[in-house]
Amino acid sequence: MVKSTEEIKIYFVTIPAHRFLHIRNYESNGYWDFWERQRGIPGQDCDTICGLLDSIKGKLDGRDDVIGKSSGQIMAHAFEPEGKRAECYGARLPADYSGEVPAQMRLIDIPEGDYIVFEHGPFDYEQENESVGDRLQKAIGGFDFSDTEYRLDESPGRVSFFYHDPEQFEKYIKPVRKNP
Repeated sequence: MVKSTEEIKIYFVTIPAHRFLHIRNYESNGYWDFWERQRGIPGQDCDTICGLLDSIKGKLDGRDDVIGKSSGQIMAHAFEPEGKRAECYGARLPADYSGEVPAQMRLIDIPEGDYIVFEHGPFDYEQENESVGDRLQKAIGGFDFSDTEYRLDESPGRVSFFYHDPEQFEKYIKPVRKNP
């Protein structure tokens, strides 16, 4: 544990290599805008994509037997050359996943890497959703890497993940690399 408050835990982890099955959008800005834009793309609306992801077995997060609750589904940012960033929605899968890849989705390999996690525990969605998001953003924006051996890493091929499951947590997982 690097730093924490009563509500936010901040810590570093190494995440093993895995695969990420997803759709992406280069113009959206946030969850609601993402789905609004995807609605206009045939086969990439929220209901279709969530249904396809529900049907995928072996997700690393969530449970396979939960249908209609987006179990194991996450938002992400994929960092690309020339500073481009895509917002993504999908599911993490084992590195050896060789199952179905729906035509409208991409499957990419994510190498093992170091990440910083900003995590808030369970909360009441109706009463606290906005304030939890604000507290997490404040923690992320105010985090001082100078007392650590790491810095953020938004180089091409890296991906940051956002989990939103009020019954368990809300957390951001951002790629880092060790300082030279």
